[in-house]
Amino acid sequence: MKIGFLIKDLSFGGAERATVSLANYFALHSQDVEIITFKGSESFYPLEELVTVYTADLGELEQSASLKRLFGSIKRIFVIRKIVKSQQLDVLIGMSFAMTWYTVLATMFTKTKSVGTERSNPYRYKATKLNTFLRKFFYNFTDGYIFQTRRAARFFGNKKSERDIIIPNAIFNETVYSLSPPAERKKIICATGRLIKLKRFDMLIDAFAKIADQIPGYMLFIFGEGEEKNDLENQIDYLGLKDRIILAGTDPQAVKFVNYASVFVLSSDFEGMPNALLEALAMGVPCVSTRCEMGPDELIEDRVSGILTDVGSSEQLSEAMLEIIQNPDFAKKLSENGRKLLKTHSIESISRQWLDYLNRI
Repeated sequence: MKIGFLIKDLSFGGAERATVSLANYFALHSQDVEIITFKGSESFYPLEELVTVYTADLGELEQSASLKRLFGSIKRIFVIRKIVKSQQLDVLIGMSFAMTWYTVLATMFTKTKSVGTERSNPYRYKATKLNTFLRKFFYNFTDGYIFQTRRAARFFGNKKSERDIIIPNAIFNETVYSLSPPAERKKIICATGRLIKLKRFDMLIDAFAKIADQIPGYMLFIFGEGEEKNDLENQIDYLGLKDRIILAGTDPQAVKFVNYASVFVLSSDFEGMPNALLEALAMGVPCVSTRCEMGPDELIEDRVSGILTDVGSSEQLSEAMLEIIQNPDFAKKLSENGRKLLKTHSIESISRQWLDYLNRI
């Protein structure tokens, strides 16, 4: 089978890592694989030589006025279409909603099948009627659709449930597979993500502050960068916790640090399928997560493999962190059950599901 992926670029990011990992797996399992990008052929992640990268780069049109950008988008569709036809692709996969509509238009009236993916939280865009309309419109013209969660699939009304499939994210970070739970965990609580409002690190900081006196010696580390950094630093200063709450920035080795944590916390208001939470669970780190609209409740069975709390409740976050820290037996149960995801969400298992599905449509 000749399989194509369509993605904006191959820089750092979740969709980019997933694309490269899937492409590598397919290529090493006797499939012809091409990746079409909007810009550049360099990959941040190691890419097998068997995988060919094509670009549909429009150069100056990318930065031009809106009318020229519209013309550029039309031109790009024809560039992608030319690649699809010259390479005689059996299937082209759009690795986001934006890539999906390009995929539909570029493969229309060809023998190439179009497969869309929903990698974000479509409910975040419900207030935007145009976005909702376009998502559902192009969904109807695909030959197949891959969702990460059941809730994302329900957004589209399950109109073509027999045609579509739900395949969760794999644990694409290979470092996770080399790590084992430590004999003794450090007095550390960890969180990772972009420092933006919807991640609600302000709430996490408040939650930690509420129990700081009850857990002497424990520190909170937040890995990430973003626009909220100054506000979070001011909040930490105001609470007098500069020596116990660390904004650690970005670190490629953060996952190794998280592996030693006593608790991992996801405090978001919204998520797609949170890779950081998936990785922490698979490493056996006891986890607390808000029950936000997408993802966490499909990874965590409440009080079995982690603790789910109400969105926006710093009190519940505080109580959950404290319970795990003060109850080692409970923490051990969460760790053992969370670690089962290492098998069910392995690169091998998830990539095989993708390949089986593509062979079936």
